[in-house]
Parts: sequence; structure tokens; C-alpha cells
Amino acid sequence: MAGSYFPLDDRPFRLRMGLRPLDLAEWLEPDEHAADDLALKQQLVAERYDDVVAIVDEPTVHAACDELWSLVEPAARGFVLRGTTPASLLAAQNPDDHHPIVRAGLATQEDWVVMAPVGGRLVLAAACVCFPTRWVLATKIGKPMAAVHEHVAYYDEHLSLPVDSFFERLTVDRPMWRLNWNLMDDPTLFQPVAGSAASVPAVPADEVGDRIWLRIERQTLRRLPETGAIVFGIRIHQRPLSALATRPDELATLRTAIANLPPETFAYKSLGGFAQALDTWIGDHLTNPPH
Repeated sequence: MAGSYFPLDDRPFRLRMGLRPLDLAEWLEPDEHAADDLALKQQLVAERYDDVVAIVDEPTVHAACDELWSLVEPAARGFVLRGTTPASLLAAQNPDDHHPIVRAGLATQEDWVVMAPVGGRLVLAAACVCFPTRWVLATKIGKPMAAVHEHVAYYDEHLSLPVDSFFERLTVDRPMWRLNWNLMDDPTLFQPVAGSAASVPAVPADEVGDRIWLRIERQTLRRLPETGAIVFGIRIHQRPLSALATRPDELATLRTAIANLPPETFAYKSLGGFAQALDTWIGDHLTNPPH
């Protein structure tokens, strides 16, 4: 099930793409949080538009966003018919009120990023990202993937060439998906920047289960058939670590995965503020598992 994604392992650290074939019947993942998520997206677009939307003003970019919306709209309306998404939220959208990539963002729990050629290179050309995991959209727009990820430790060494090669080879008939993971001390969905460890109260070990969240990004990647642009869907799933309390294998894997992180990645994931409490909590649950 989507809510139980667990993309960690105990292998030595290395950034990996971890790509899997995507069944387009599972391109979007609506769940019981749809009403709250879509309402929050509407609020963010209304109140913080420049923080959550960025678009390179080029005809090819607008065409790619139009094509994305043409694919998202029927799927989103299908969710309404099945009762997954509140009809009132979609009905509130006047298609003339928003750019098509914003319509796509407001119609689904996924955020959307379009990669398209601009000035002879493939760049992040348009996006509606309401639920970022510690990245600022305005600093990424118009940049190629290597520059988008310039602050990600080991991206150049481990992923830059494989990602560029993958984009060149991605075909319309072979969409893919992958997962990223983070641990957060805040379940807020809109998190463009990490909080300062100095300003966040320490998390006691006995409160880790309720106050530390496993946040999973499910990314879907597909090439659009008409424009040839590449679209990312970014869907956030998160749950408190208490959900793993009765899963000792996953807790042990989480502990090992954190221990295997190099200092740069440990710092990038902002784990320092609660790492010791987390390790104590995991150790307690492995030694004395709840019944």
C-alpha cells in the first residue's frame, strides 16, 4: 500500500535512482487525505503563489503544461466519480483562472514539475510545488538537473551522469517511478527550508515515535507523447515513526541506513537535532518491542 512505502535498505551508502516501471493506472495516488491536501494547495496558491508556482515564459513550455493538464484532468475527475476526491474542490476551479500546471497541482495530491528544452538545454521549465521537502522552487526554475541538485551531497559523483542519460533514453511507452526518504521533526507539508536545530526544542527519546515523521517522496517520471517534455509527479506520503514500532526489521534497517550516511548527507537531511534521541528510541523498541 502507498502509505507503507519503505525505501530504505542496509547497503553501504550510495545515491541511487532506484527506478521501477510505472503502471499508468497507478500514475496518481489519491487517498483519504485528499480533501485536506487539496484545500491546503488552494490556500498556498492563493496566498503564496510565487513560492509554489514558477513558469518559464516560452511557447514550448506552455504547450507541455497544456499537455500535462490534458492527461491529469480526466484522471482527477475519475477520482471524483469514485468518491476519492471531493467534487467541490474540483468544481471550485475555473480553468480560465489558472495556468494549466497550476490546474494540475490543484486537482491532485501530486505536485508537478515539467522539464523541457529552453535555449537548447533541458531545464526545470515549469512547476507547481506546494509540498516541497526543503527546497525552494524559485532557486531552481530555468536550471538543468545538475544545477537543480547542486546542494545535494554526492549528486555529482553518484547521480549526475545516470540522470542525464536516463532523461535522454526515457520513452513515452516506459514511464518510471522512484522513492526518496527523509526524517522530519515537523509534519507540515509545505516545508521549503529546514528549521534551525538551535531554534527547535530537543525531542525526548520517549516522544520520538509521535514527533519524528518518515516522509516519503514518490516521484513518477514520464515523457509526454506530443511535446516530448518530461513530467515529474511528486507525491508526499508521511507517517510518524510510531507506525514502525511493531516492525523490528524496518526499525533495524532504518538504524543501519542512518549509521551508513556520510557526514555530508547526514547534515543535508538535517538529522542532527534528533539523531541521538532517535537511536535511543529505536534501540529501546528493538530490545523491548511493544506487545
